[in-house]
Amino acid sequence: MPLLHSFWRYIKHYFPNTGLRHIHTSLATLVILQILNSNFMHMTHTGEIEGGVFSTLFLWVHIILGILTVVVTLAMISYMLVKQSFRQFFPYLFGDNAILLDDLKQLRHGKLPEPREKGLGNIIQGLGIGALILIEAAALVWLALWLNHSPYANDVREIHKSLTGLIEVYLIGHGGMALLHFFIERKKFA
Repeated sequence: MPLLHSFWRYIKHYFPNTGLRHIHTSLATLVILQILNSNFMHMTHTGEIEGGVFSTLFLWVHIILGILTVVVTLAMISYMLVKQSFRQFFPYLFGDNAILLDDLKQLRHGKLPEPREKGLGNIIQGLGIGALILIEAAALVWLALWLNHSPYANDVREIHKSLTGLIEVYLIGHGGMALLHFFIERKKFA
């Protein structure tokens, strides 16, 4: 229990804004639940639900959680664009690489860089939001096609499933780095 308490203090330190903290933790939770839930859904290539009542239940849970995930993603994007800036998460698009290069230099010397504006952590967060946008757009197109019994629904579902690999890699990388940061710094949050 002290470990969880320390971890929560760590999250509060790096996310002092309560709204952003709740958006971030909600989004992470929803993404994890979606990945876990998807393992219990089974559909045929023609779009029919396979596996009976439980597969149907898990499919509709996935759809409902997916819609919630879209809403929370929109809240995160709104926060990022209103309270922060597009450039903070994608500085390399503007040729602003100084902080990124400094963060990479720190990594080469075995030091984890602190999260900061235009730094590696923010760039990774921007890429994660980009991945979510792709995944969620494909999911919404699939849902619309599936509900309308389109012959293209399964093709879009396969695209959605393939894109999900992006967020799984992101979750492992981003979450792993956050946990590594926490374990290195946890004495500060005890």
